[in-house]
Amino acid sequence: MPRTTKTKRPLADQIRNKKPKQEEPAPDLLLVPSGSTLLNLACSDSSDGAFATGTMVNMIGDSSAGKSFEALTMLAEVAHIELFDEYRLIYDDAEHASQFDITTLFGEKTAERIEPPELDDDGEPLPSDTIQDFQSNVMKAFEKKKPFIYVLDSFDAVTSVEEQAKLKKTMDARKKGEKAAGSYGMEKAKISGQILRMIVSQLKRSHSFILIVSQTRENIDPTSFTKKTRSGGRALKFYASHEIWLAVAKKHSKGPEKRKRMIGIDCKAKVSKNKLTGKLRNVEFPIFYSYGIDDIGSCVDFLVQEGHWKTSKLSIIVPEMKFKGNRASLIKKIETSPRNVARLQKLTERVWNKIEASLNLNRKRRYE
Repeated sequence: MPRTTKTKRPLADQIRNKKPKQEEPAPDLLLVPSGSTLLNLACSDSSDGAFATGTMVNMIGDSSAGKSFEALTMLAEVAHIELFDEYRLIYDDAEHASQFDITTLFGEKTAERIEPPELDDDGEPLPSDTIQDFQSNVMKAFEKKKPFIYVLDSFDAVTSVEEQAKLKKTMDARKKGEKAAGSYGMEKAKISGQILRMIVSQLKRSHSFILIVSQTRENIDPTSFTKKTRSGGRALKFYASHEIWLAVAKKHSKGPEKRKRMIGIDCKAKVSKNKLTGKLRNVEFPIFYSYGIDDIGSCVDFLVQEGHWKTSKLSIIVPEMKFKGNRASLIKKIETSPRNVARLQKLTERVWNKIEASLNLNRKRRYE
């Protein structure tokens, strides 16, 4: 059964019940699922979802760290939840690089519901070329008066009108044998703050959600303590409700020793900004090229690693399901039953929040 966004988490309850100031009551704000139960928990303490509608999230990752997989999995989760049936699902492939078989990996319903931000005269997808295009596409989506989930993949792939104009002047000058004045490269960062400010101010009113994907870059600032950064200046970090960094923690391969091939990775997700719970957490989950995010496998590993499920030799003992066997058999038993999948996710949530509760200071509240 698809997961709903109902949750007993106090903070999540506050988000869902918060109404904007307007004459007509607005629908509740929802939690947007990431497709990974552990990432949901790291962001919201709820297995139902990671991000609140009405916000913007920035996900930054190394090459092949699973950024696009995560973004498309999020859209697939939303496509299969009834509460989001009225939402538009917009995938802005600014990199012109997405070649995923959407139907095979994410289902027919997802393939039917995902749409590009615009279509050209021939009916072909027309992704954003500049940051101004992105702004225009989002504003047009607002004008339709229908909530939406929008993915920009990626921020690095869009330039700006100002950068394009400067580049043209530089090329024209070189053709004439003249020296080009000034440089280009900072215009997008300068305009991003203004554009994102206008977009974020309308997200809450429309109950929409935007995920902006960014690529990591080597940090050349000698005064910084971090090795990686991202393009676009400080605007993305400032306006994002969550900032998540993805990296490859481990590579999975399969086949005979001499013909082994990579079949996936373990993705490490580091939540470095969290305006939903304030907590900064790290989690890992497998992503397989022919399957996607292995949510069941990551939950099983979490419950074993935390000692909730005991192991005996090569067997995992699961009292909740009256099961004793190896990891592969357990995953097979769970994934063939939607009820067992839901039970696994809620069990993972309970264990996660039990650990979180153990971290409380248990001091008298300062303010009553």
